[in-house]
Amino acid sequence: MATRPDPNPPSRRQDVAFYVLLNLVGLLFFSLVRNNSFWHGDDWEYLIQALRIEGDWREIFSTRLHQTFQPLPNLIFFLEFQAFQLDAERYYLFNVLVHSANAFLVYTLVRTLLKDRSIAVLSGLLFEFAVGNYGKSVMTVSGVSDLVITAMTLLTMIFYVRNELHDRGSLWTRNFFLCLLFFTLSLLSKTTSFSVLGLMFAFNLLYREQTGRKLLDANFIALAAFTLAVLIVKIAIQGAVPGSQDLAIFSWSVFRNFPAYLVRMVFPIHSSTLVTDAGGAVRFIYEFATAIRILIFLCIVSYSVFGFIFGNRVIRFFIAWTYIMVTPFCFFRFPSDWLDMRFLYLVSIGFQMILASGTVLAARLLYQKPWRRRLPYVIPALFIGLSYFVLQQLDSNYERKAAAPQLNTIKGRFYEMYAKKTETQETLPRSSYE
Repeated sequence: MATRPDPNPPSRRQDVAFYVLLNLVGLLFFSLVRNNSFWHGDDWEYLIQALRIEGDWREIFSTRLHQTFQPLPNLIFFLEFQAFQLDAERYYLFNVLVHSANAFLVYTLVRTLLKDRSIAVLSGLLFEFAVGNYGKSVMTVSGVSDLVITAMTLLTMIFYVRNELHDRGSLWTRNFFLCLLFFTLSLLSKTTSFSVLGLMFAFNLLYREQTGRKLLDANFIALAAFTLAVLIVKIAIQGAVPGSQDLAIFSWSVFRNFPAYLVRMVFPIHSSTLVTDAGGAVRFIYEFATAIRILIFLCIVSYSVFGFIFGNRVIRFFIAWTYIMVTPFCFFRFPSDWLDMRFLYLVSIGFQMILASGTVLAARLLYQKPWRRRLPYVIPALFIGLSYFVLQQLDSNYERKAAAPQLNTIKGRFYEMYAKKTETQETLPRSSYE
């Protein structure tokens, strides 16, 4: 599956124009969710956490939320709270803007690896349209933690790849310094650092002939040692592995979750109120859901094998990306048959690049057929339509959840703390808090 290099690499002006386009597309595509309020329990937990940080800055390092060590998302949400207070629309707007920045980083990573602007542009657009992850992280105020770790992962890999390909893997370059910087920030976001190391290992393995470097080169060993040292320090300080009670390492659910997550990227319909409320057509499709899922999983496995045998390095790398990134999330225990599509936000990048490359390369094979060469673009268009359909269903569901009585307890806790803070400020001289 050969790809031709881009003979006309994009200028800075073209990159800026594409970034602006991604922001405009994101604002339009997610416009219907910006009038939502705080609908998820985690949203209120983050608001409570922001109030605690106001009282004690050390709360930034708290592992209360999902028992994870994530001071960077805690800090970002605290700054959001200082700027936006209880104006939920601004939180959603911020999420959309960060999501658009991530889409541009997807475009940059694909272009860096492939030197093919058409595939890179389509990959960025598919990510902007939330194909494969269906926008749940963007549509949840607390989803900013997913957006941040994705940005850190993409930036880490972009500078790691540039350092390996262009700087011969030197430890004393600007690219490696930026790689180390964003990798460090990823360690302060979520516990996905070993997944990032897995991506680096996959790159070293697939590109060793092109870079001329060892599989375990000095850069990889340095970053792996740094990760291990940070993990030991975190465990020593916290006295336990954060979130260990949510893990199911030796469980059948691990093997069930793995194919289920991969299938969810392509077929997100599962048993829920979204299906029962979506209309007769969706309910009819769901009647055949089991057979469809089996067929999709077989197609994914078949394409993965085919891609590794006949694909180029970039295809193989993004196939590896999908499998490496989905694996850690399979160890989280969920009730019944439920899987959290928020986890697919980072995983889906590999799927989007594979879909984009297949579309563009198929269109090029039909370059002598002016009308037929547009047919391959029907597939990504269908996925974009599916993504918008799911987004609409989720939006209606979240609006109902925002008014659900189940949130009253945690909302009451927040407003009680918020009232105490307001009363304290009102008793102070005006100049002391302005």
